[in-house]
Amino acid sequence: MSRTLRVTAEGLKGVVAFMLTPVKDQPVTNRSQNVINLDEAARAADMLVRDGVSALAINSTFGEVAGLTWDEAKAFTGTVVEAVRDRVPLFAGVTQLNTRDTIARAKAYVDMGATGLLAGRPMMAPLNDQNLVRHYIDLAETFTDTAILLYENKEAFRRGISSVAFAELARVPNIVACKYRTNATFGTMAKNTYESDVEACGRNIKLLPMESDWMFAQKVFGADACWTSYVNCGPAPVIALQDALNAQRWELARGITKDLAWGIEGMVRNNDFAQWLEDKVPFMKIRFNAAGYIKGGPVLPPYQFITPERAELAREQGRRGAQLHRKYSVAAVAAE
Repeated sequence: MSRTLRVTAEGLKGVVAFMLTPVKDQPVTNRSQNVINLDEAARAADMLVRDGVSALAINSTFGEVAGLTWDEAKAFTGTVVEAVRDRVPLFAGVTQLNTRDTIARAKAYVDMGATGLLAGRPMMAPLNDQNLVRHYIDLAETFTDTAILLYENKEAFRRGISSVAFAELARVPNIVACKYRTNATFGTMAKNTYESDVEACGRNIKLLPMESDWMFAQKVFGADACWTSYVNCGPAPVIALQDALNAQRWELARGITKDLAWGIEGMVRNNDFAQWLEDKVPFMKIRFNAAGYIKGGPVLPPYQFITPERAELAREQGRRGAQLHRKYSVAAVAAE
């Protein structure tokens, strides 16, 4: 399939939506095969685009990349490519345990017509700066016409990308952006190196804050795009935040940001992201199912266990997300 979209750091703006992987509503065991709900995947991708997101990313952590068989990953990614139809950039997740499998998976997705690649990195052991940079350069040099969105998650990948590594990666023309955890995530001031990382990346790699940090990142650093999983509850509040920031309506943006924070109260216990990863996949699947915007279906093995208390919190957050989607959908209609 030929691609007409070409993505640059400068051109990637707005809401980059990380989409879940819908699973058929049936029991899923370690013997189950071909369990992806492809009809719902196509509907969800099309709906997100129609509802205003600027780009899609799939096959991420809560997108259950670790739970998909290769046949399922191919079918799901191909379905989303066809549903999006080049209307917005689509970054297909290729994270694997080694560089060669990453490149093989990327080739399949590029051949399908994916606009770009969402690239984590091998995590059996942490990569030092030299190996980390080499891994991404190997991927980028293999697909020179394909945009790469770095997937930063220091708990999942055993360490973060240093400012030194960012400076090296910023020299690679088709590495255009990075999903990034900024200073104010979940209302805390988590220690990190956002300012020095922004400086290291310059204009070549766009660091994408989470939606709940977007106002902070735009006011201080001029961030004109965010990444978000919130949209799986319904994208209206995040789209409303985008519009408020673009119009520099700071009081409105502050109110939306407070609503978004209310919607995820208690998600990360004690700001412990390592602990959060232990039940992140089932938590997010339960949350998004409760919201009702996308039919996510059951969780894939092996990341299935969650305590009843955490499951109930996830359902409550899904209900809050649906409430916010309705609230800001009504607000958008009233403003027309």
